[in-house]
Amino acid sequence: MLSLAIVFDGAGVIYAPFRIIKDMRRGVTKRSRVSGITCTDRLERGAMVILKTRYEETMEIEEPSKLLADLIKEEKIETKVIYKREGVSDEEVRDVILKDESINLGDVHEAVSLLRCCDILPVLGIGLIVDMVKETIRYVIAGGINLFPGTLKLFKDLRELGVLTFIASGDRIEREEMAIYLPDVLPGNIFGMMKPEDKRDLVRKLKDEHKVIMVGDDRNDYLAMREADIAVLSLQEAADRPKEVFDVADFRINDIGGIREIVEEMQG
Repeated sequence: MLSLAIVFDGAGVIYAPFRIIKDMRRGVTKRSRVSGITCTDRLERGAMVILKTRYEETMEIEEPSKLLADLIKEEKIETKVIYKREGVSDEEVRDVILKDESINLGDVHEAVSLLRCCDILPVLGIGLIVDMVKETIRYVIAGGINLFPGTLKLFKDLRELGVLTFIASGDRIEREEMAIYLPDVLPGNIFGMMKPEDKRDLVRKLKDEHKVIMVGDDRNDYLAMREADIAVLSLQEAADRPKEVFDVADFRINDIGGIREIVEEMQG
């Protein structure tokens, strides 16, 4: 009998997301419950990018007037496209970012300062949403997280039940950062900045040796949910979700603790 492995998305599944979004066209910076994926989908040709760097190490000390594009070039910061509309290439997205002269570090500092007023873990990421039609950065995002109340108990229970657990998130999370807060998940099983295709490929690989449950909450989890043996849709975080993720789900849960009942049913 195959052992059981569960792959969890991050935001909206094991932790609550905190997003400060600056709309560069409107000049408005505020906390938003609208996901970056939803903001990207509202654009005719959009892409969501995570900057693969720690704000504290490369950005915080920079003058507000400095262009973000210049810093990315100087520090050779990698831009990871984690979600995009069809027909958009990663290379095109990076070209637009590096040519954009409308975003400076002051925009990033502003978003981060508001984010730090929230009740979050000391783990944050900087994202950009690029409008490929207008060839400009439309939104600057500072993102933070805090674990849902039942997350730690669930992972402890799953470990005791002999279930392998994996985190596959599109957020900028790193193993050494998150392992501190998720002691019952093996550090090597924590993956951040994953595209929808990356999540699907992880599930596909695990299926060689395990029966796999995929727990997701939005469009970027659809491919992995479709690939998994069992797909679970988390509704713990209020959000607008496409019909396709409801259709592919075998189970729906309103609380992360609901996973234990599903596991016990499968193991019983």
